[in-house]
Amino acid sequence: MSAAPVVHIAPVVTMDPRRPRASALAVAAGRVVAVGSVDEVRAAVPPGTPEHPHDGVILPGLIDAHLHMQRGGLKALAHLAADADADAYAEAMRRTSGQETWPGGEPTLDQRVAGLRRVQPLLHALGFTGVVDPAVTIDEMRGYQEAHRVGALTMRTVAMPYLEPGSAETPDIDAVIGHLVGTGVSTGFGDDALRIGPIKIYVDGEGLRGQALLHEPWDDSGYRGLRRMADDDLARLVRFCAERGWGVGAHAVGGAAIEAVTREFAAAGAAVRERRFQLIHAYLEPRRDDLVTAARCGVVASVQPSIIWHNGRGLRERLGDRAERANPVRSWIDAGAVVAFGSDGPFFAFDPRLLMWQAVTRRVDGSDVPLSLDEAITVEEALAAYTVGAAHASLADGRRGVLRGGALADWTLWSADPSAVGADGLRALRVLRTEVGGRTVFSAAGPAGAGDAR
Repeated sequence: MSAAPVVHIAPVVTMDPRRPRASALAVAAGRVVAVGSVDEVRAAVPPGTPEHPHDGVILPGLIDAHLHMQRGGLKALAHLAADADADAYAEAMRRTSGQETWPGGEPTLDQRVAGLRRVQPLLHALGFTGVVDPAVTIDEMRGYQEAHRVGALTMRTVAMPYLEPGSAETPDIDAVIGHLVGTGVSTGFGDDALRIGPIKIYVDGEGLRGQALLHEPWDDSGYRGLRRMADDDLARLVRFCAERGWGVGAHAVGGAAIEAVTREFAAAGAAVRERRFQLIHAYLEPRRDDLVTAARCGVVASVQPSIIWHNGRGLRERLGDRAERANPVRSWIDAGAVVAFGSDGPFFAFDPRLLMWQAVTRRVDGSDVPLSLDEAITVEEALAAYTVGAAHASLADGRRGVLRGGALADWTLWSADPSAVGADGLRALRVLRTEVGGRTVFSAAGPAGAGDAR
């Protein structure tokens, strides 16, 4: 990162509603110092400031609001050739999706850091400058801290701590609360490179496995899904977190689980918006009243088009018409919620070009028939979910996900403007360059280029 200013000249999609488009930006000391016309930007920096014209369109760096990056790094070490690029990585993760993260026992701290060094350039090649890791264990937290300490963390990371109730370390909710008290920190602690996010909890199970907790039975047996956290435990934990500075991100797939979480979040007050309480996944038969209530309280809808891309056909076969509105992103937006896009990578597809296309077209893998287009969104809305929405989920409003004076200099050069190419053009876009804090972390001329989305 250079403290000296540099001017970049290219069409700029700022994601700032006050000035959505520009033709240049200036960067100095890791931050954006000016955005506007070429003349305006030149006037904001000293004479003789270096200028770099670019073929392409500059956008804010993307943020994946739900990606298990450290596990993805370990899988890259285990399954990927040293010279493989981002496309090869995506294919390797698809091929090994059912295999364990790290064969042969618990990885060492050095292996965790090595995995991060391996995976970050691959994700930068897809336009990512930040992630929210949604279920970080104690050992994974040590891995992130060590990577930060040695200067190896190029991806801005929000780590959501996960303490599993019923485990030997935290056998019940009292033990979880005791551990959180004992840390002496809470959501928001850290810096722009590594920050502690909300804690992660599980309220129901997985949708495709028939474990999502629904209002109506899955089938004629009367089975409605798996409940992983009882009402009284959920209420106590949410209340503790709201009072003690912790946010909560709740895995809640089915409508009944979404209702239970929304009820407790609605009682948690201002902490919900301030600490970025999240409904995670929240894609199968939610009731509109719960969406509206959650949005009014400030809950982040952390949703993943990748899950519906993978699971949509199977859910349709199992639930019929009940699956047509699965992953109701349109309904979340219309309810007024902040929507943050993620992938649940590396276990699901994580290429943002594919996932934006999926959210716009509602197509699912293995079928030519889209899910109901009533839940389709626009390209602009999909892009917002990967930028300003995900920045909000990352406790970084105004600093990330937008290009304006004072924001962090996290940007990506694309081959074209995603909002100008139409849905069918999204998957052919190319990432040409990615910068984090004014430092180039990916260039298409380098060894880890990103080709067309598959």
